[in-house]
Amino acid sequence: MEKKFKILRIVAFIWKILAWVILVVSTLGGCGALVVALTAGNQLARQSSAFGLGTLGGAAGGIVLALIALLVGVFYFISLYAVAEMIDVVLALEENTRATTEELKRIAKA
Repeated sequence: MEKKFKILRIVAFIWKILAWVILVVSTLGGCGALVVALTAGNQLARQSSAFGLGTLGGAAGGIVLALIALLVGVFYFISLYAVAEMIDVVLALEENTRATTEELKRIAKA
């Protein structure tokens, strides 16, 4: 059976790639923020206290930033991948409907 809607298949594939890229980048960013916060936490805390940020500029702030980056990345990954999967489901539904219609026509002729 011929595959229809080639552009939608390409769009779904691009959404999946974009979802994985965002997950990897957010994971690396979160890990990077965590490493920077843990290695330079005291220096960051001293500088941030000068600006009135208190403890959120030190290691605690870096850990919070890392967790937020990871959570946002996972959320966007799930959202984008779900959109791609919905496109795939709609395409599969169309293929199955078309195949069922052709089979019913074949049975009706027999």
